[in-house]
Amino acid sequence: MSAEAERWEKTVAVNRAVPPAIRSRQELIERGIAFPSPPLATTALPISADGVTYEMAQQLTWLDADHFVVGRWDGSMSIFKFVDSAVSGPLISESVASPAFQGVRMLARLPRHSFASSNNESSIALWYAGDGGWPDLRPGGTYDYDPSLGVATGARAVQAGTSTLVVGHTSGHLSIWDHDPIRRRLRFLRAVDVRNPAPVNPWGLHDVHSIAIVSDSPTKARILAGSEDGYVSIVEIPSGGILSQTVFNPQAQRGINSVSVTGDKLLVANCSVGSSDHNLWYFSIDPTTWQITLRGQANLIVDTNRPQAFNFATIWAAYSDGPCWFASTEEGALWMGTIDPTSGINIIGYQEVTSPLGSTLGYAPDPGRLVMVAYDLYEYTTGA
Repeated sequence: MSAEAERWEKTVAVNRAVPPAIRSRQELIERGIAFPSPPLATTALPISADGVTYEMAQQLTWLDADHFVVGRWDGSMSIFKFVDSAVSGPLISESVASPAFQGVRMLARLPRHSFASSNNESSIALWYAGDGGWPDLRPGGTYDYDPSLGVATGARAVQAGTSTLVVGHTSGHLSIWDHDPIRRRLRFLRAVDVRNPAPVNPWGLHDVHSIAIVSDSPTKARILAGSEDGYVSIVEIPSGGILSQTVFNPQAQRGINSVSVTGDKLLVANCSVGSSDHNLWYFSIDPTTWQITLRGQANLIVDTNRPQAFNFATIWAAYSDGPCWFASTEEGALWMGTIDPTSGINIIGYQEVTSPLGSTLGYAPDPGRLVMVAYDLYEYTTGA
């Protein structure tokens, strides 16, 4: 391996060890871009830094109408029961750790009270509820794949076949798995290369962080994958055929953190850099060509003096007045808005909720339930 390749691998490893918002901030500081000064001058203490463990959430997925699972950077996974109460929050039902004791970067709900999680650079883990329900959570084994695919960073299950799991990886590939819900087993089918040859981020990263369903049926599905390298890919499942690929913003300096699809409407969340950039993008999807068309964009930022505004997650939802969207930014804010047929993105406003760096979001309909998780967990009813 060349010296340049070794430096790149070390840089990628270091950057993946910290939350993306911090990684992005470090790169801007190295370029000489100033961030707001802290209220007190920092002091060089006579101690040596020896590693950091981040306990903030990385992933969240609803398991049924009442339960959701949260995966954190420290490798823990906790299942919570939503509580309809103004005075008490969600109650923990079960807590486990990744078999490989690595940060949880992927969670995906599967049929018959099961879900999959990331494990290490060459396997994913399967979990299922025993006779006692989610408090009786049981391991379903780990399933190996080619280590060159890298750690699983996003996933979604579709109907196609009996049940099919689509997983995004750090390498910029998707892996497609046949899921047997009766025997609770996974079987690797194929890998699909969805890499952008010219990544928009400065680190050469290709992590596929987010996957959404565009259409689904018992025989065929189309999923949409958002990548750190800037590609929005629409892929047919289970064949793995690539239907379209588009760079969400040719001028982007950061990649895609989250995607959400409802009908033919697509939301893309990223980190904006500079006052002219945006961190929320709205596209329409053409079901005949599978091409996406930009319809609007917005920059969700409270302090406009900040050089970056990291949009950690975005999700379609509904409230008492109809369809809406939510987004979580690194300023600890929960944003809400709607889509206007003429102007595109309409922002209702934001609410300061939690600590900086952003939170993961999860929405469950009927009734409308929204969960926002960083270190703490916040739950909302939307009136839908």
